[in-house]
Amino acid sequence: MDRLDAMRLFLRVADTGSFSKAAQDLDIGQPTVSRRIQDLEAQLGADLFLRTTRALSLTEAGEKFYDRAKAILNDFDQAEAEVRGLDNEAVGQLRISVPHSLSRVVIAPALAGFMKRYPDLTLDVISDDMYTDIVQEGVDLAFRLGELSDSSLMAKRISSSPRRLFASPIYAAQIRGVDRPSQLSPNDALHLRQRGHVGDWELAHTETGDVDKVRAHGRLRASSGDMLIQAAHDAMGYILAPDWLVCEKVRAGDLVQILPDWEAPLLPLHVVWSGGKLKGKTKLLADYIAEAMKAAELREPERV
Repeated sequence: MDRLDAMRLFLRVADTGSFSKAAQDLDIGQPTVSRRIQDLEAQLGADLFLRTTRALSLTEAGEKFYDRAKAILNDFDQAEAEVRGLDNEAVGQLRISVPHSLSRVVIAPALAGFMKRYPDLTLDVISDDMYTDIVQEGVDLAFRLGELSDSSLMAKRISSSPRRLFASPIYAAQIRGVDRPSQLSPNDALHLRQRGHVGDWELAHTETGDVDKVRAHGRLRASSGDMLIQAAHDAMGYILAPDWLVCEKVRAGDLVQILPDWEAPLLPLHVVWSGGKLKGKTKLLADYIAEAMKAAELREPERV
């Protein structure tokens, strides 16, 4: 194994904190990973890892080598990309992390066209509504909804989706006399779990700018947007949702917009990555999904 490959293997073990996880990611045996790391340590004349039965951590020498190895590989990859033109092509593997609902409605349907356009690309998709540790999991690009908390990760907003109130036609017919969000029954609000906190939904009138709130303390709370959409379809209540989440149901007539003159703040979609510039295959995919998000917008939502 040459030195560059040894560095890449070392970085993967350090990032995952496990010989077995690194072996799984690289599709090689764990004994092979352990042996190659031992060979690297022998070449360097220093121990890179502290090994215990419960944990694996870097030594002081390992921490110094990590920073230098990462910089060397970044420079090499950039030089290779310039030679091969990878800033304009998608080649090799791309591992991404996406929320489940966004994956099902927007990203999964878009990937067929993307992969057809770039036949030399292999995609590895992690679909999970919980935030994935992109460094530990070796994720190249993560799609994250909502405002981002401060972190050392790089981020770029690629889309902002309108959020409006939707319900089944049956439920909508039952609230024809309601003309403000605050008049809706708080028990019927179908809402997402947000780190254990349930708050009000603030909406503004699209013409007057008047602000009103929904007491979103309903009887059903879930971490899955798909589950809430199904509950709304079954006339269990109403949901505050971005266009892309409900577009299928609205176009099929299963959901309709209620209180159409009221909208909540836009829901942003960011792409997040671990460092450097957004370029090459990651940028190509980010731009492609940004276009797919536009196609999921409801230009003229059905009103009741």
